[in-house]
Amino acid sequence: MRSAVAGMVLSAGAASAADAMIITSATKQFVVRGLPQRSLLAASANSETVYLDPALLAVTCETVKRALQRELGWGERWSGAVYINIHPIRFDNEPIRINTSRADGRWRYHVEMPDEVHRRELITTLIEVLLAEFADRSGAQESVELPPWLTEGLAAHLLQGPLAGAAFQARTLNEIRDQPALRAARTTRHADVDKLLRETAQQYGALTFDQLNWIEFDEKDQRAAAGYRHSAHLFVRELLRLRGGPDCICATLAFLPDHLNWQTAFLRGFEPHFRRLLDVEKWWSLSVAQIKTHDNSLTWSQPEAWKKMDEILYTPMQVRLRGEGVPHVTPVALQTVIKDWQFEEQVALLRTKIVQLQTAHLRWPAPLASLADSYRVTMDKYLQARSGAWFDARGRAAASRAVAELDALDLQRLNLAGQGVATRASGPAPLTPP
Repeated sequence: MRSAVAGMVLSAGAASAADAMIITSATKQFVVRGLPQRSLLAASANSETVYLDPALLAVTCETVKRALQRELGWGERWSGAVYINIHPIRFDNEPIRINTSRADGRWRYHVEMPDEVHRRELITTLIEVLLAEFADRSGAQESVELPPWLTEGLAAHLLQGPLAGAAFQARTLNEIRDQPALRAARTTRHADVDKLLRETAQQYGALTFDQLNWIEFDEKDQRAAAGYRHSAHLFVRELLRLRGGPDCICATLAFLPDHLNWQTAFLRGFEPHFRRLLDVEKWWSLSVAQIKTHDNSLTWSQPEAWKKMDEILYTPMQVRLRGEGVPHVTPVALQTVIKDWQFEEQVALLRTKIVQLQTAHLRWPAPLASLADSYRVTMDKYLQARSGAWFDARGRAAASRAVAELDALDLQRLNLAGQGVATRASGPAPLTPP
């Protein structure tokens, strides 16, 4: 009897191997091979475990690809094909493996995955492969190294956004009709995501930029892994919210093949916002502090916004006027700093102002958002021009241009406020830094 049962099992296994499907996705970028989904192992509606079917996985790959394209502004073009092989699971928590190869001038990505995977792990893997394929298009030597937080952060961002209600398992119409819990959930509202991220940051804090760059926890430590995913999600979301954030991420990916480390590519990609990694750390620290103490879904009122802008654009300094022994606290305009301070003394202050304007960009009311960004761009252009000026004449010319642009912006700001008076930039006498 045992031999008969064993024979039936072997026959079924042989038949199953022979019935393996090979499915090519709609854009032909994904080729999936594996056995059809076993209906007896269909997951429950609330389970995070996905039982993979080749045909549906090919559709899922295209769904994830479209979501990533919309988020980052990619086109339909692709270069490297992705080959996915689904095999029966061998042991609990079996990892997904990714290998790359290059042939005929194109990269190929080979993904080996068990037929039972965690939903989040599946999406993270697909996003990792798609990001690598985008970055590798201009590289010929070896596949790129992605920033460790980018894949995790984008996966969490998309899973709580456009992929929140995506179906990853086959269901019949009768099953969906009879079991309302199986119906795909609506996409999570961004306001709810903001609230969840803020509450988590308030309760547990967030990792520093340096900690995000180096994963130093045991992968089996679920609490540490969840903390890393949360911080990566928050970090990527804030990067995307910068002006041109998606384009900066795409530029970072495109620069990866040209550099030995991703940090250099990141600074090139985000050059409009950051000059040094220290600038990123400062911006991130301010962003986390603001997220923990404020509701980012709300903009400032007009009076509060004007007050905040004044606090950023004018720096209180202690000044001792001629003939007086007691120093006075006087607001110093950016123009005064640029005209009268040594350039080496200006840099730290102006960079701080740039970071403060970046951090507050989501909270300005509509009339002030563009103006605040113009101030930031003017200071950034000045620092770049002055840093590259080899002669005093060029440095003075860069300073004169910056002062003129800031004067024009001050006048625009006062007109917006309805004051209609001259800018305060010419107010105080020249000051020197403390």
